[in-house]
Amino acid sequence: MKKALVVLLALAAAVCVASWFWAGDEVAAAAKPWPSGLGTLAAVPDRYPPQHENEAARKLEKLAGAFAGNDAVTEYMRREIAGGELTIGEPPAIADLSAIRDLLLREPVVWKRDLAQQHGGLLPRVSMHLTLMRALVANALGRARRNDVAAWNDLHAAWNLTKALEVHPHRILRIVAMSMTRAINAVAWKMPLPVPAWFSEVQERDFVRPLFETLQYESWRGWREQVFPLKPFAQRIDRERTLTGELARVTDCEFHPAPAAPDVADLDITWQRALRYRAEREATANALRARARQPIEERSHCSDGGWSFDGKTLRFAKPIALSERSDTSMPLTLQVRDAE
Repeated sequence: MKKALVVLLALAAAVCVASWFWAGDEVAAAAKPWPSGLGTLAAVPDRYPPQHENEAARKLEKLAGAFAGNDAVTEYMRREIAGGELTIGEPPAIADLSAIRDLLLREPVVWKRDLAQQHGGLLPRVSMHLTLMRALVANALGRARRNDVAAWNDLHAAWNLTKALEVHPHRILRIVAMSMTRAINAVAWKMPLPVPAWFSEVQERDFVRPLFETLQYESWRGWREQVFPLKPFAQRIDRERTLTGELARVTDCEFHPAPAAPDVADLDITWQRALRYRAEREATANALRARARQPIEERSHCSDGGWSFDGKTLRFAKPIALSERSDTSMPLTLQVRDAE
């Protein structure tokens, strides 16, 4: 009798535990549409159809194979971004970029896109992208120092390189594409006037929605790999969909992350960069206007600030500090004056 009772109690406990883990009706969380018009998890693959690596990508990889990273170039670029001065320092020696620049200006680079692969299978190419971007940005600065309008060609090539990554939803690729875009924007205000038409693409770029897409993509991957519909996973989907809705309503450019769930906490600095970029692109646009003797746009898309210019110094209403480690943020106070 006692043995039978123990068995019944064990069965009851097992049913209780199973009922908690088993999602049941909560698996419908995967069928709920996400905010910002993202649709359901099932719609994610339609946003990223497969694509094949093209010949330009193979050419670029071959050319980049002989192009080594250079710490002096990296430090020079970061120093120029962080300085906030229109005067440009002397660049270090930079290897010949002409073949790489010409390729990037001539042909779009397309990497293979496979949603099922970790990091899209492109993680080995991340270092190459960053090395080439830094060299192109540094070269652009060196040319701008000589008031050479061809400096914009180096930035344009760096931008085309960036676009080859940003069409992939994987987290690390989106973060790297953001880093590259922020660097291009951060030096553009020092380039010779006039501003070329292509730069409007950089100015129009916003990273908040792409990060929403990345959150949803990661939920889709987890959902696709689930063998059983488990309640904790359904709850995670609901939590990340709710987080997306909350972030979509943020209008400040200084992001103060609330205590987040462990699975999204490591995105805090990424969200801070994404929201701050809205002020950074305004800084560049206003600095270029001021250098061209045009009125600045005092009103900001950031609800927590605006812009002022006293004829020499362009300022956002308040500093927005980031605890940067691998990236460098452009200052939101710029000494804007024409080089003599």
